[in-house]
Amino acid sequence: MGDTLRKYGLFINGKEVNSISGKTYIRENPATEEPLAEIAEGQKEDVDNAVKAAKVAFEKWSHVSPSERAKFIYRLAELMDARKNEIALINTLETGKPVRESRVVEVGASVRTMEYYAGAATKLNGESMSISDDQITITLREPVGIAAHIIPWNFPLLLSFWKIAPALAAGCTIVLKPATDTPCGIVEFARLTAEAGLPEGVFNVIPGKGSVAGQALIEHPDIGKIAFTGSTEVGKGVMKTASQGIKKVSLELGGKAPCIVFDDAEIEDSVEANLRGGFFNQGENCTAVTRLLLHEDIYDNFLSHYIDRVKKIRMGNPTEEETEMGSLVSKAQFQSVKSYFAKGIEEGASVLCGGGRPKQFSKGYFFEPTVLADVKPSATVACDEIFGPIVAVMPFKTEEEAIQIANDTIYGLAGGIWTQNLKRALKTAKAVKAGYLWVNTYGGIIPETPYGGFKQSGIGKELGSEGIDQYLDTKAVNIFIGDKIPRWYKG
Repeated sequence: MGDTLRKYGLFINGKEVNSISGKTYIRENPATEEPLAEIAEGQKEDVDNAVKAAKVAFEKWSHVSPSERAKFIYRLAELMDARKNEIALINTLETGKPVRESRVVEVGASVRTMEYYAGAATKLNGESMSISDDQITITLREPVGIAAHIIPWNFPLLLSFWKIAPALAAGCTIVLKPATDTPCGIVEFARLTAEAGLPEGVFNVIPGKGSVAGQALIEHPDIGKIAFTGSTEVGKGVMKTASQGIKKVSLELGGKAPCIVFDDAEIEDSVEANLRGGFFNQGENCTAVTRLLLHEDIYDNFLSHYIDRVKKIRMGNPTEEETEMGSLVSKAQFQSVKSYFAKGIEEGASVLCGGGRPKQFSKGYFFEPTVLADVKPSATVACDEIFGPIVAVMPFKTEEEAIQIANDTIYGLAGGIWTQNLKRALKTAKAVKAGYLWVNTYGGIIPETPYGGFKQSGIGKELGSEGIDQYLDTKAVNIFIGDKIPRWYKG
């Protein structure tokens, strides 16, 4: 992309504009620590303008036929797919992830999500119920209004489209607040909405600080629905603020995924899947396998194969196709992961591999894929969401012990189970308190399936038919078809 500093504005009412204050900030490339883009910094007044635009647009967009909304969504998917290489590179430059991941997962899976909801737009059916001979009830499903989308930095495109696609299909308009570190890709998409002819005001983007732009958005009285993905602590604040206006809220929060590998597991496949589970997206992933539970009978054999493969993961320039693992997203995240690693050692963990910046990098926030053993279930690295490439390995003896360790967390987002015994697989899946599980595989969240966690991993679902339900209100209409209304008052 050269040394030219990219520039991104706010996107309001179909146009890219500066913030009212004129404030901007510089985002660096986390792999090079060099300036990447100058970005408009939205303030409360900018949020208000975006919401006003979305409110005006809602009056028309909500009455656009589902089949026409579907055409718009599909057109956006086509445009994004046509620009996938360009958008993937921008995504890599702002996140530090390998460009292959950006192209296949961030862009490719986003396109697939839009295609799924383009089809779902025409299938928002209500019900009819014959209550009695004299009464029929029908239900109508109507868009909730303006949706506020607050997006994290780890998958800034994919997690946006998990929200954008169902909201558009339902007939909602959108104001989206990207993470401060990663607004570039979604503003690039906003430019495509104008090219696609999406009506002005239907989709708006306000980059800026969470404490300013994000807070103004969730506090705004005209917002009907808030979809937030991020940390559990921030999610609690979002929920508290939203409660003041009784807004509809969905929260996809933290995770501490266990992967339970039983003694009859297929070792080679399990190792392969757990490499992805632990180190995909540099471990900056709320479903990352950061607790690897191995049956004691296969513990040594599994680790021998696993560590050998971990050491062969190719770290490098994220823009190169052969790179398998890039940099963390920022200096702050790099320092956080380092501190968790140090805490693990302090609490008695032993290092099987990794543990810091690779020697070949003098710049950039690169952190080696790291595996820790001798980790107690109560240790900090086994309890806190690290959001980095550190996997804690723990042995277990019995099925009951594995389930106990897996559930001994405030989180309940995702997990994995490896066994050739179908009865054991189903029994364990029922016992593990998490909202999204894989059996004999790991990773890959499918648009057709509902995704969301239990406990402090959030409320509500994204994706699948339940994902679009979050953007719809159900209205019951009772129709009297009898000859005469019965008298209640006798006078």
